[in-house]
Amino acid sequence: MKILEIQQEIQSAIDEVYEFIAKKDYNSFILFIARADTDPRLKDILPSICVVDNHLDLYHDETREEFYLRYLNRNYTKDGFNYQGENGIDDLSIEMMIYCHLWDSDYFIKSLFRIANIVKGAGYLWEAENPDDHKWGKFQHGIIKPIKKENLKLGEIIESAYSSDIRNTFAHSNYSVDSKQRLIYLRPQRTFSKITFETFQKKFLYSVILMNLMTNTLEENHLAAARKNDVLTSPIKTPDGCYVQVKGNTQVVAGEEIARFSLLRIERPD
Repeated sequence: MKILEIQQEIQSAIDEVYEFIAKKDYNSFILFIARADTDPRLKDILPSICVVDNHLDLYHDETREEFYLRYLNRNYTKDGFNYQGENGIDDLSIEMMIYCHLWDSDYFIKSLFRIANIVKGAGYLWEAENPDDHKWGKFQHGIIKPIKKENLKLGEIIESAYSSDIRNTFAHSNYSVDSKQRLIYLRPQRTFSKITFETFQKKFLYSVILMNLMTNTLEENHLAAARKNDVLTSPIKTPDGCYVQVKGNTQVVAGEEIARFSLLRIERPD
């Protein structure tokens, strides 16, 4: 597999969906790149539980994503890496673990649900949740189907990368490996199946690269919008009934340009 080709394919799909949601619902697009979220702990402190620049989920994933990328850079600096030799089963096991961690990431899954919600015209999903049961139907109907309906390539990429059977069997150790035949036997609750090492490896690569490029693209748009140093949206009604606008600006901290977003509370528009 050509890593550069996968990166180009995924980046093109992300750019396409960003352009789509920015045109479809600019207010929701700004809320997305501003990392708007809710925090019930603010209920007794501020007029609204809604916030922007919520970095908590991102921080939770930061060290894991750094590890994923170090692993890729160590093993995939040249195209054609596969599981072989004495360390083959070790590398396969590491990639199984990474795959499970990645598709359990609140930050990653919530981002996909939010994009899908804007794509289907339902606005910004302030209170997105990572489905605890990881049923395929929730991903299919909540993320993949709305994106594919608009003929956006990102839907196909998510569909080909994510498998609830693989994720669940890895997470619960309901699998076995045949190194000679290069097969992984899966034993999810409802059925029995098998996949080749190559099939899993492709899903793994698409998943890790998708997560990394999703993070990078949001960061780039986050900073670009903040550089406008202005109010970026028309009035928005928050889930708790406040009316706000999003403002972005940048500050230089220790020689580094930092994006800052804030919610400006306004009177109810006429």
